[in-house]
Amino acid sequence: MTVGSAQRWGSTLDSVVVYEQGAVCRHLARGSVPPGGQVRVTGLPRSLDPGSLRARVTGAHGSVREARVVVGAEPLGARTPEGLQEQVEELRNEFTAAQGRRDHQLRLIEEIGALRPVAPARRREDAHRRTPVDAWMELADFVDERLAGLHTRLVELEDAVRLAEHELDIAVDRLARSSTDAPSAHVETTVSAHLVVDVSAAGDLDAEVELELEYEVPGAVWVPAYRLSCRQGAESGRLVLRASVAQRTGEDWTGVSVGLATADLRRGTGLPRLRSIRIGRSQPASVPTGWREPPAGLADLFTGYDAAGRPPAT
Repeated sequence: MTVGSAQRWGSTLDSVVVYEQGAVCRHLARGSVPPGGQVRVTGLPRSLDPGSLRARVTGAHGSVREARVVVGAEPLGARTPEGLQEQVEELRNEFTAAQGRRDHQLRLIEEIGALRPVAPARRREDAHRRTPVDAWMELADFVDERLAGLHTRLVELEDAVRLAEHELDIAVDRLARSSTDAPSAHVETTVSAHLVVDVSAAGDLDAEVELELEYEVPGAVWVPAYRLSCRQGAESGRLVLRASVAQRTGEDWTGVSVGLATADLRRGTGLPRLRSIRIGRSQPASVPTGWREPPAGLADLFTGYDAAGRPPAT
């Protein structure tokens, strides 16, 4: 069974521990191990450190014999140049329609704003008539109310025009940078973990097992904030600790258990070199000589210079 034919399992992010710089994420996956034990767990972010991947079986039976990161790439058929051309035409039509609705709204505002009370023409023999102030005020109220609604709608239409224009500009730029040789912008990359699971120790080979995957991601940080509340004259107070977490790992941490650590995730954890202890008469501490083993190949460093001989006299 090859890597491409390995059984695919989906995974979910279960918990995250955020350090001073970086974070450790834990994914859970469940399924039945196929013959051969090769499993491909998907759903991992592209920002993970391949050297930090660790996997284990959470049950008493079974183990993971091999774990490595596999990066796959698949072309996106919806983003071919032909599809981009159709998308540009569709967005251009939407932009034109949005402009038409905006212009129609402007004409309505102009028509309503041009409404004015006009008194009928009076002949000389007619007596002076009283000005219909109430009718004029009703017309003014109608114009104000109508213009308020039209301007509110105009703001929405102008926002729609700007949004349509922005999407059209993005599509036109994507089409201008596209080509027929399927560039990298039209390729979707996926990151998964290829595991070889051994469940020969279990009694039931068809039973479902749960896998736990841990890996490190760099793009995470947290900052503490302290708040001390104390009343005047009181002998005690209240200290509140808050943590602000920021991450750009490419994963959604909504609903995930998040832990915090003040340690440095990138700090080396090698074992220290222990000095020997001798029981007996005290001896003066030996002074380090500063001598170290010469590097390999030092004797052949000037071989070419010696073979060339002396330069000719000038």
